Amino acid sequence: MPTQTKPAALTDRRLPRYLQIRDELMRRICARAWTTGQALPSEDKLAAEFSVSLGTLRKAMGVLVDDGMIERIHGRGTFVTRAFERISMLRFVGFSLATAHELPQTATLKIQVRHTPISARQKLGLQPQDKILYLHRTRSLGGVVLLSEHIYLPHQKFAKLETYLQKNSPSLLYPVYDSVCDVLISQAADELSVRPLPDVDAALFKQPENTLGVRIERTMKDHSGQPIEWRISYVTTDQFKYVVEMR
Repeated sequence: MPTQTKPAALTDRRLPRYLQIRDELMRRICARAWTTGQALPSEDKLAAEFSVSLGTLRKAMGVLVDDGMIERIHGRGTFVTRAFERISMLRFVGFSLATAHELPQTATLKIQVRHTPISARQKLGLQPQDKILYLHRTRSLGGVVLLSEHIYLPHQKFAKLETYLQKNSPSLLYPVYDSVCDVLISQAADELSVRPLPDVDAALFKQPENTLGVRIERTMKDHSGQPIEWRISYVTTDQFKYVVEMR
């Protein structure tokens, strides 16, 4: 059941009214008052609750839309964003081997609780004593590895995921973060570069040492802006695809 919300106790009153409302709606989303994919109350109802005009309420909602927190669907309403539906790592892979009925297979090669490497600690904002959950996964098609993923997660937030992945190998982890660990992802920042494949990944791709590949470094954040996943993925150059749509 969604968390019941109380009448708005707005943030810093020095801010414009629409930003105060934005902050309060953001707080409720982070508190899971509305779950992923769930509709927010109508604009009329929210405007009445906050005692503002529809124009002010829509301005606040517009900021959340621009931030990727919510989305408007014409004729249906406004919903908490299903961010995972648009940020799958498979969008970087060109399925030249695929047929219309084939889907990539997911394999989890390693699940470990480790001391946090300095690089992961910096990306996730962790302390030296904090542990991370490390995952190594591949996506394959027709027995050919298309994508190799190294994933670092704060163990304190994702302890339940370790048990879940012992029995399950989901294609998308982001919905599982939500359903199993109560962690709702919202923002992705990807950094792409070309560099030699690490030995372990070159072996999976059946490539010689020092073969160049595409390295995709991703930092995921939740709705509050807290980093919750650091992921490094590799794709061979012949399988890499990247499309940017400009509007």
